[in-house]
Amino acid sequence: MSTGLGSSVREWLAGPPSDGGGVDPGERTDDGHGDRAAGTALARRAVLGSWLVFAALTVAFAAFATAGVSVPLRYRALAYLGLMGTVSLYHGGFEHVVNLRGRGEGFGLRYLLAYLGLIVVAYDVFVLSPLVGLAAALAITALKAGHGGLAVLDAVVGTDHLRSRVQRALATAVRGGAVLIPAYVVDPGLYAMYAGYMVNVFEPGALGPYLWAFAEPTVSLVGGVYAGAVGAHLALGGLRGGFGRTWRVDAGETLLLVAFFLAVPPALAIGVYFPCWYAARGTARLTAGDGGPATARGVVARVARGGALPWVAALALFGLGAALLPRTPVSAAGWVGFYSVAVSVIAVPHVVVGSYLDRARGIWSA
Repeated sequence: MSTGLGSSVREWLAGPPSDGGGVDPGERTDDGHGDRAAGTALARRAVLGSWLVFAALTVAFAAFATAGVSVPLRYRALAYLGLMGTVSLYHGGFEHVVNLRGRGEGFGLRYLLAYLGLIVVAYDVFVLSPLVGLAAALAITALKAGHGGLAVLDAVVGTDHLRSRVQRALATAVRGGAVLIPAYVVDPGLYAMYAGYMVNVFEPGALGPYLWAFAEPTVSLVGGVYAGAVGAHLALGGLRGGFGRTWRVDAGETLLLVAFFLAVPPALAIGVYFPCWYAARGTARLTAGDGGPATARGVVARVARGGALPWVAALALFGLGAALLPRTPVSAAGWVGFYSVAVSVIAVPHVVVGSYLDRARGIWSA
């Protein structure tokens, strides 16, 4: 067909959201606009690559399920730990470097103190009430995924179909919910196991009285509410955006994420999502109009330089936490529980400090 998502992809790869498919000659100037156009094109190719990877994995795991083939839990857990502890954690450190770039030592010190302070608060929440910590970890995961996904749309695709704050909030909730809810609906028992591992780090058995949250009718209720939210997001965006290009891309991505998390087992799905979707696309977004590197080699070099020190510091912090554990995990899945807690503790300040307290550059420097 000449219209639809395929046509939208071709038009989108050809030029910026604001043009008719070509690069405006005015962008090819000596003041960096040409580089920004090239950076935007690179970002769009990275986004297209994420679509292809996730579509392929979705089809592959759906075929595995049909054939009765499953990946052993141990290998899924090891894949999660490997991908999250390398690519995802490294990218998280790089995001802070980007936030701090060009701000001055005073701002950087306040940023660091606030970050460390919130790490202490988040850790104390887990210690005092592991269930509250678990709920906060899930909420932060969804918020980070949803907010990050919408930011990529804004920078690389455009969001002309999202006309109000309510729509944007709904889009954030739907994209963030895709990371958690489909897998929860498909296999609530496995979800309960991982949640138990996280809680047991601080208080063994604390999840026991709340296992109803992983059984019927709760699972169907949560799934139904989420399905309604997805339908409302797609319908409202389509009606207000005239079912145009940006809506078609958003709808395609949303449905792809839902299908991916329905087909791929939970730990493995999360382990692939944050490095290969969130981190890759978030890094690509930085090339879309910021005057930064406009080649893949330049982007990789920028991330490699910027993320190294924060990554080493995070690994050292996690190593210290593991050494101080009262009960050392005895399985790969148990280590997934520990890592999930550890990354949640640093994700709270990551989201609060790195994203919301500093939405506009320099907000702390007043």
